[in-house]
Amino acid sequence: MFFYAEKGGERVEGIYLDIDASDLNEKMDRLRNAMTEQQFTNAMYGIFKRTGGHVRKILKSDLPHKYEAKPKEIGEAVKKEKVTSGGLGVGCSIPIRAARKGIGGKGFPASGGRNDKKFAYLSFAGKRYRVKAKIVKDNTSVLPQVMNSYGGQTHFRNLGAAKLNNLVFTRAGRARLPIEKVSGIAIPQMPMNRSEPEVQKDIRVYLEKEMERRFNALLINGR
Repeated sequence: MFFYAEKGGERVEGIYLDIDASDLNEKMDRLRNAMTEQQFTNAMYGIFKRTGGHVRKILKSDLPHKYEAKPKEIGEAVKKEKVTSGGLGVGCSIPIRAARKGIGGKGFPASGGRNDKKFAYLSFAGKRYRVKAKIVKDNTSVLPQVMNSYGGQTHFRNLGAAKLNNLVFTRAGRARLPIEKVSGIAIPQMPMNRSEPEVQKDIRVYLEKEMERRFNALLINGR
């Protein structure tokens, strides 16, 4: 099983999480040895289908332990599972679609900035300030003075410019315009970072329960 993030209907290479279920191989072999090949394929299809359908609930519970992410927005980002069956066996993927949240405003909670109602886009003149953001639960991030991953300029947050929605911006270059919103980690990336150990464990646990349930049904019903 694996997650992959999608953008415009296309898979974004490199943003995915393989679920390591190698420790369940013995249980899988028990099922395989007790069934015909087609029965086994059908059984695994059902197991993956039910497990994949439970992933949204797992992520809504696990991701907020490490990130400033609300269960509602996580649930909206996790799409319906896709179970496939073919020459390589049975697989399950769960698309996760969500844009990167900005820092400040309705995005990740932030502090710091300047209230300058005279300018729509804040001048760099005057006293410097730093913006802090709550992105991860156990730490407060201080934005770097120079945003090298953007245009190599400093960031700014004008609390007096209504059109900027209290968000953090940076300039795309040395010119006053254009400006670009500064964003934090996206929900599709969270299961692959700080939340990965917990997500891996909880999906494996649920997958194992589904295998046991299917094996017990085989023993009771003979199919």
